[in-house]
Amino acid sequence: MKVLRICCGVSVLFTTLAFAHLLHHHVLHASASDFRNPVFVLVFAAAVAAGILSLIGGCILLKPSR
Repeated sequence: MKVLRICCGVSVLFTTLAFAHLLHHHVLHASASDFRNPVFVLVFAAAVAAGILSLIGGCILLKPSR
């Protein structure tokens, strides 16, 4: 069971890294008018929050259980 938790934790961390990479490219290629659009900013903030929660979940999976 411990090996499964480690594999899941590592895969969640790699998925979070890929998600952060996609968000980074999304922001780099956004126009200046996109940053003034409240929907764009709201969706980007929600995506960042989901990424942070995913990172926390991956770290919890890698933490040794009692």
